[in-house]
Formats: sequence, structure tokens, C-alpha cells
Amino acid sequence: MSKKKAENENYPLKNLGRCLVIGGAGMLGLEIVLQLNKEGHLVRILDLEPVDIEGVESIVGDIRNLDVVEEACEGMDTVFQTAAAVWNPGTPRRFYDEVNVMGNQNVIDTCIKFGIQRFVYTSTLDVVVDGKKPIVYADESLPYPKKLPKDNYSRTKILAEKASIEANNENGLLTVSLRPVGMYGPRDKYHIANIIQVAQSKNNIKLGNGTAEFSHVYSENAAYAHVLAAKHLYPGSKVPGECYFITDHQPADNLFVFMKPFLEALNLPVPEKYIPYKIAYLLAWFAEKLAPKSNFNRFAVIQTCVDHTFVSDKAERDFNYKPIVSKEEAFDKTVEWFKNESGLV
Repeated sequence: MSKKKAENENYPLKNLGRCLVIGGAGMLGLEIVLQLNKEGHLVRILDLEPVDIEGVESIVGDIRNLDVVEEACEGMDTVFQTAAAVWNPGTPRRFYDEVNVMGNQNVIDTCIKFGIQRFVYTSTLDVVVDGKKPIVYADESLPYPKKLPKDNYSRTKILAEKASIEANNENGLLTVSLRPVGMYGPRDKYHIANIIQVAQSKNNIKLGNGTAEFSHVYSENAAYAHVLAAKHLYPGSKVPGECYFITDHQPADNLFVFMKPFLEALNLPVPEKYIPYKIAYLLAWFAEKLAPKSNFNRFAVIQTCVDHTFVSDKAERDFNYKPIVSKEEAFDKTVEWFKNESGLV
């Protein structure tokens, strides 16, 4: 075995150096911070809100501000970029472009400027969703839609992922993009939180007949995948310049089958009535015309009523990803957080 090959094989076990987690106050970002901190890495956070963790530096700022991004990135070896404008029908188009595209480019440009070695970008399953056909246990061979989607979240995440991958090998920077599927866990503001709010409303009705399946991933498992991928960003590795779906335990469930135990554990009503997909889609079309900022729209209907399932076989092959938290433990931790910390129940 050559000396170079031996060094490459040992490289993933080496320290990641000084790590910056952008979006480190969020559901995924904070789990990455906690795992890095537990491993003994020097960790810094950049987020819109402060984070108080012993031994972790917290900078409050916005990735749209280049000066703040440079302040946060200076002296770092590894950058995890989890910050994004998330899907919300009330968010203006320009905000998605400013945060997801231009803000992410600020981070990439700064990494190149400062000679940072590793950049891990958090993408989404939505970069391959065209809204026209089911996706059944897809892998990374599934292409982007032929035309950029009208949905501003998906559109800007595609542009940001492309920019992140294209930056690979620029000035020594090695990049990778991870695509967590439907993520849940403590501090979940969008996935389980939305189901809870619907269950508490007068419109506690399921969309679809319950046959469509949707892949999920627990936040600690997604964070573990990010840390593992970063450790495999080295010359000669398969990981640099690649995209990876990150999923949990298979097979996938229907969204409402998955959510039912959570609602029961939180003493919330489980929806029994449902609206068929075609009727829901038509109603959503009208809702978009009458109330453009409503959460009831065609994007939500498609995500709920059409199969969206994925596999993370490539991540397992290339950087040994497997979930570290069982489905049962993930359930218990999530329920405990929603009972004690969420303020929703």
C-alpha cells in the first residue's frame, strides 16, 4: 500500500478542525453543533438568534450580510451551511433569492477566499420534485426537473445546490450536498408542528386516501450524516462534488400513518375524514387564487397525496451512513420535546 493511499484512508478519522455551523440554532443545525461539541471540535455558530452552549461561540447575524459571513468564517476549517428560507406561501419571492441563493453564495465565496477546506451544504428532497409524478424509493440518479419549478423554495434550493457542487475543488475547497427527506425531531417548527396545528383546528381532515408514502429522517440521524460526510471530504474520497439523500429506517409510511402515534401520544385528535387527491388538488387551485398566502395549496397537496420516497444507499456506500437513533428512541425524544418545550400542546 502506498503512503498516499494509507494517508487518505486515515484522513476521515482526523479532527475536522475548527467548525462553523450556519443555522446552528435550528433543528438540524443544533444537532450538528451538539455532535461536534461532544467529539471535542472547536465549534462556532452563525444564526439569527444566539445559542448558549458551553464551549461554543455564537455569532448573531444574517448570511445575506457578507461582512458577518466573513467574520464567522474566518479561521474555520469546516463549514456546515444549514441556513435557508424555508417553504412558506407568505414569503416573498425575493427573500428566497436573497437567502437561499445570494446568501449561500456569500458563504461559498467566503470559504474560497479564506482557503477553507470543507463545505457541507444542506439541500432537500424538493430539488427533484416536479409535482407531476410519484417518486418511489428514488436514488441520486433522479434528475432535477427539466424546468425550474414555480415554487420558490424548490427553485432556489436547486440553484443553491448546483452552486455548492460547482464550487467543489475551487481553491482547494471540497464540497458535498446532503438532501435530508422529511425531517422531524425536537425543535421541529414545520413538519410535526403543522400536523399538531391542523389537529387542533376545526379542519382536522386528511388529504388523500392514505396510500401515498413519504420518507422521513430523524434530526439526530441527519446531523450524524452531515458530520460523517464532512469527515470524508478529502482528496481521493468519493464524497466531494456529490449529492446524497439522507433517510431513516425503511420502509416509509403514509404521512398520516407516521403522524398518528405522535398525535395519540400528545392527546390530540387523529383525523378520520379525508379529501380525495383530485378534489383536494382542485380545491387547492382555487385556494391559491382566493388566498395566495394560505398553507393549503397545490404544493402541500402533492407532498401529502403523492408518493415521495427515497433511499440513502449511496450515503451508506460512500461514507458509511446508517441511522444511529432507532425509530422508537426518535419517537420518544420527539414526543417528550413537544410535551415539554414546544408550547403547542
